[in-house]
Amino acid sequence: MSSGSNGTCVLATGDRPTVVYLTGGNGGGNSNPKLCYSTISLTVEDDDDEDGHASHRNVSVNVASSFRSSLLFSSSNSTSNHNYSLCVADETTLRLGMIDDIQKLHVTSYKLGMTPRRIAYHEAGRVYCVGCIDGNAKGGNNNQVGAEINMGNCVRFFDDSTFEEINQIDLEPFETILSLVSVSLCTSSQTLTQSNSKQDTSEYKPYILIGTAYAYPDEDEPTQGRILVVECNSGEDLKSDDDMEDTYSRYVRHVTQMPTRGGVYSISPFYGGTVLATVNSKTHLCRLSIGCDQIGELKFVGAGHHGHMLSLFVKSLAGSESESESSGTNRQAKQLAIVGDLMRSISLVEYQPKHNVIEELARDYNANFCTAVEMLTNGTYLGSEGFNNLFVLRHNANASSEEARVRLDTVGEYHLGEMTNKFMGGSLIMPSNSGRHHGQRKVDVKVGSQTLFGTVDGSIGSVLGLDGPTFAFLACLQRAILSIVKTVGDISHEEYRAFRAERQVRPSRGFIDGDLIETFLDLNRPTMERIVKYMNDDGRWRIRDNGLGFSGQDDNEQSLMDTGAEDDVSSVANASLTVEDVLSSVEEISMLH
Repeated sequence: MSSGSNGTCVLATGDRPTVVYLTGGNGGGNSNPKLCYSTISLTVEDDDDEDGHASHRNVSVNVASSFRSSLLFSSSNSTSNHNYSLCVADETTLRLGMIDDIQKLHVTSYKLGMTPRRIAYHEAGRVYCVGCIDGNAKGGNNNQVGAEINMGNCVRFFDDSTFEEINQIDLEPFETILSLVSVSLCTSSQTLTQSNSKQDTSEYKPYILIGTAYAYPDEDEPTQGRILVVECNSGEDLKSDDDMEDTYSRYVRHVTQMPTRGGVYSISPFYGGTVLATVNSKTHLCRLSIGCDQIGELKFVGAGHHGHMLSLFVKSLAGSESESESSGTNRQAKQLAIVGDLMRSISLVEYQPKHNVIEELARDYNANFCTAVEMLTNGTYLGSEGFNNLFVLRHNANASSEEARVRLDTVGEYHLGEMTNKFMGGSLIMPSNSGRHHGQRKVDVKVGSQTLFGTVDGSIGSVLGLDGPTFAFLACLQRAILSIVKTVGDISHEEYRAFRAERQVRPSRGFIDGDLIETFLDLNRPTMERIVKYMNDDGRWRIRDNGLGFSGQDDNEQSLMDTGAEDDVSSVANASLTVEDVLSSVEEISMLH
């Protein structure tokens, strides 16, 4: 097919139709041709769904053909020779349309009329939950304290397909939203048997948890707050037989609430269908129970953990658990979580089910002002701090001394240049099932954890966990690029990426600059050959690097942000690199985000 300014492209049909196209090689900024692909999003529209509503089912394409038709384009673009149309067909439907410009980011804006503060996606209810601040709310005499006027706060629920507002929950005066999360809770309930005896049962159900605080102007720190439990139904199974047309019965129901003695800054799913909540400087475990009257009650379990200045974040590796999962299996392993403090960096805590207590195992003794935290593995943690830096901590649980076991070691430091305010596990691309030919190349790119981050400047980035050989290869490539290619403005890369905080500057370590690595694709062929020659002369791309240095004395030691898989020693490790080897590895990394 003709793709306009991008030349000729190929459409590959199947359950995930994809356009394959060639970029570069035309004398532009990118002089090296690259084969790229872009997945076409084909979803069932309202008129295609039997129920008359949008669906999330992706449409598979069996056959396709291109043709030209001016009816599918506006008059302003009708004179263009680059416009083309496309017809695709599956088992039942023939669709006519066109493909937008390749590599164009599609953004649909929906005006809230309010300032969004928190957002969460509730998959079970197929809704986006948005916590908003209404700056135009009118303050009456009852909403004024010390001449301060309260701004109205609310939680709004939007359909994930049409963005139609389903419901809205208004909060109380001076109540602000601090946390919003979609979780699966294990609800322990009591039912009456025929002999009038109570029987305990449990099941997993999805809920939305909202953490708030009452921000009174005369208080420096909130002394009151709430945790609201909300249930949202997608309405797919509820239809009205009285009407001529089927209608969805969508509802948002307030299940229960629990008052707290402070602001609920963070809520995280935990093991056994429970959640962890940070209330001011304390960390509590919460469990939902439903009585015989079907009235829910959320309450704290056991003794919480104390010892922080202000617990802003809590994260764990516990995900949504199905009803069939046994809670006994989860209790056999350690139930760990990390807590990010306003001034005292990150602490590692463990819940002891036998004693119903949360104990601190280790902490970082550096004074990092945390802005976001994420738990990569049970022993590796990622954090960002107020001076626009990223840092990675590791817990050495098998250390011989108690002093080493209670300390989180810093194994990675990096200056990002933007303040990070959110970490989230995941990727921006669809997972690929295509197998990699390990052993046929000199360098096999292996990726462990994948974490997305967002900054206050509006940037979205990705942090990828690397195994030892991949880290050593990319570190060697980074040194070669910095030695051969002159930076813009002759700015020192080492100085710019150095960890800078108040009255301290330390060199970056444990991180690879992905933006710098991908500039290799834009270089001309002679410069690429010089860089590869530098790497072969250096030779350190063959050495297993764990981020702390080039280690060969302890093969059992995990590398930075490693998933724990053992590394395979390639039989071609002693061979020299070629430009094609480096190009294929960098292109593979560039397709991971």
